Amino acid sequence: MVSASATKYGKVPDDPSKARDLRPRHTARVTDSDSEQEDTANLSERELAKKKWVKRLNWLWRKITAAFWVGAACLMIWYTNFFRVIWESPLVNRTYFYIALACLMFNMSLLFYLAIWCSSVKGIEDPWETHNPKAIPVMAVVGLTTVVMFFFAFWPVWGIMTLAIQLIFFLGFINSGHFLPSGTPGSILMFLIFFGAFFTSELIPHEGLAHYKPKPQSLR
Repeated sequence: MVSASATKYGKVPDDPSKARDLRPRHTARVTDSDSEQEDTANLSERELAKKKWVKRLNWLWRKITAAFWVGAACLMIWYTNFFRVIWESPLVNRTYFYIALACLMFNMSLLFYLAIWCSSVKGIEDPWETHNPKAIPVMAVVGLTTVVMFFFAFWPVWGIMTLAIQLIFFLGFINSGHFLPSGTPGSILMFLIFFGAFFTSELIPHEGLAHYKPKPQSLR
């Protein structure tokens, strides 16, 4: 029979040199690649071919979805002649518009700092939330403010359609990254696409087909 003193546990010493009699615990670290290789090793040739085709179809579906939203954004720009209307229409609420524009430029400047200056110029490979932990929350708050201010600014111009315009433009801009190269060239092209969209009004032959027009004032 084991005595009570033999089964009594002592406190683990804080000094590692005094803990030489303790047996270290060995934990097996399994990575995703290792588990994926084990799963692949247990599959038959037919199942491997099926898995490969599933990956290809998923890749194709992501590209089709991205192309849809990019095309929808381009069509919306053409249909509304967005960038001409927001500058020329007297119905735009200029107070909200300028606040939203300032917030947008702030976010784009911060994005340029993180994506180009920190990642490409300074060569920081850590995630943004590691070397600039406050950047993402600040961008989220400013981005939400931008959406709200643009909504109130454009409501007199497009009404409830403003929500659809904002959503389609956001998804189109985000999904355009699927067709851009990775790294610094892709980041630079993303900024060129964003600022180049402001000049699309020069290529559209009409003044916009969806916005409200100011009521003509009656002559007294």
